[in-house]
Amino acid sequence: MRIGILCGVALMTMSGAMSFAPAAAYAQTDFYRGKTIKIVVGSEPGGGFSSYSLLLSAYLGKHIPGNPAVAVEHRPGSGGINAINYLANAAPRDGTAIAVAMPNYFVTPFVEPKEAKFDPSQFHFLGRISDFGRVLASWHTSGAATVDDLKAKETILAASARRSTTSIQPVLMNEILGTKMKVIPGFMGSGPTAVALEQGEVQVSTIAWSTLVSLHPDWLRDKKINVIAGLDFSDTPLPNVPKVRDLIDDPQKKALWDFVALPSEFGTAFLVAPGVPDDRTKILREAFDAAVRSTEFIEDAKKRNLDMNPKTGEELDKLFAKSGSPTPEIVKTVARVMGVTN
Repeated sequence: MRIGILCGVALMTMSGAMSFAPAAAYAQTDFYRGKTIKIVVGSEPGGGFSSYSLLLSAYLGKHIPGNPAVAVEHRPGSGGINAINYLANAAPRDGTAIAVAMPNYFVTPFVEPKEAKFDPSQFHFLGRISDFGRVLASWHTSGAATVDDLKAKETILAASARRSTTSIQPVLMNEILGTKMKVIPGFMGSGPTAVALEQGEVQVSTIAWSTLVSLHPDWLRDKKINVIAGLDFSDTPLPNVPKVRDLIDDPQKKALWDFVALPSEFGTAFLVAPGVPDDRTKILREAFDAAVRSTEFIEDAKKRNLDMNPKTGEELDKLFAKSGSPTPEIVKTVARVMGVTN
């Protein structure tokens, strides 16, 4: 086993490690000590992305050398693009600013490159707390409980904006599956949408499953809502509920649907901007992983009724590299549905 040689090398290595490790550790600790890390959220307070960001802010700093403070800042607008534009172009690139990768982060750079002043392939993911699987749901008095019901008669659907996935997916369902949903934009956030459903102003909407479980458990318990279909390929458990992608036979149309559904798989994923030093990205990733897997984080998530299904930043980087580049045909179709003219 070459014990003699290895022992000599080991002693030298240990001596070197002993002399350098404390200095390296001190350097990392010294950088974050007394600083504040900002989590930038591209939506209004009170929604799902905000809730997960607030949860993360309570624990992330505990796992970073130097224990920095962590604050949440909301920069709504353009479906979350304002926040990412800020992270890419104005925020410090020293590891003190991160952001939530909201759905339009995956779509807008391809469909509206002038609006997105960043290249998504240049970012790194820290990790995700949960996927953000979405469902298509109807109010129990709507008379629409299945996809076939949506094909048989027109229903009114609440969406946030024409360029949001809350509008894009229903429009694509109409075109691909023959449903007859009339998409009405302007319902900004899950709160106004919930009120519109309860008051009968609309009959159908898309909603994150985690939001439904955490904010409206009584709807499910009392059967006030019909879960019609799953809108993505996340592993959200939906017994006896079909997924839209499984209802699509044409491979090209399925690829189109998957591109639009991709953001839900990333869910509540957090980003660091291009230019952040690799060692800082590593510190943040390790801290993120430690935080979301800690007992106190998991227990707090349960108290807040927030689902958890974490993935590492490395896993998300690989997934984006594999699935994040649509074909020109897909881009053209999504742009048309969004009403984009480049």
